[in-house]
Amino acid sequence: MKRKTRWSKRVLILLLLPLFTIVFATIAYAVWQNYITFNKNLTPAQKPTIAVTCTMLNTYENSVTLVVDSTTKIIETTEPTFPLIHTNVTNTGKTPIDKITLNDTIPNNWTLRDVHMQLVQADQTHIEINTTYFTIEYISENNIIITTPNIKNALGKDLNQNESIIISLYIEYNLVGQPLPTQHETNPPSYTNTVTATAWIENQQSEPTNATATFASYIYWI
Repeated sequence: MKRKTRWSKRVLILLLLPLFTIVFATIAYAVWQNYITFNKNLTPAQKPTIAVTCTMLNTYENSVTLVVDSTTKIIETTEPTFPLIHTNVTNTGKTPIDKITLNDTIPNNWTLRDVHMQLVQADQTHIEINTTYFTIEYISENNIIITTPNIKNALGKDLNQNESIIISLYIEYNLVGQPLPTQHETNPPSYTNTVTATAWIENQQSEPTNATATFASYIYWI
C-alpha cells in the first residue's frame, strides 16, 4: 500500500512539473520585460543637433562703405547705416529644442544697435518672437549672449526638426563723427563677427556650433 502511495506521488510530480515550468517561465519573462522597459525609460534623451550660419544681409558684396569728409577726414556715416548680421540656428535632428543660447562677438569698433528674432517653420513661414521671450547679456562691449530660455513659452511649442530661429543683429560704427584713422586711408579694415550657438532639451545639450561672417570696408570721400 505504501509503494502505491509513493508511486502516485511521483506521477503527480511528473504531471505538475511542466505546469510549474510554464508558470516560472511566464513570471521570469514578465520580470525581464519590466526590467527592459524600466531601463529604456531611464535612457537619456538624444542630444539636440543644430546647424548654424552667419551672413551679412543688407550689405553689397559683404562690404560697408565709410563715408568720409575729404577736407576734415571726419567719418560722416556708413552705408548701410546699420549693417545687419543674420544668424540662422536650425534644428537638424529629431529631438525637439526648448532653449537656445547665442554667444556673439561683434567686430571691434562696432556696437549692437538692435536685436530681432524670428521662428522659421519647415514651410518657411516666419513668425516674429517678442523681445520679452529672449534676454541679452553683455559680457563685454563686443561680446553678448542672447538666450531664448523657453521656446515653448514663446511659440506654444518646441523647435522641431527643420525649423529655425533667426537672430538679426543691427550694428553701428563707433567711429562715426571721428577722424578716419590714418592707416585706414590706404588700407581700410575688414571685420569679422563670430558666433557660437548651443541648444538644449531639458538638461541635454547640443555640441556648441560656430559660424562667422566677414565684411570689408571701403572709403568714399565726399
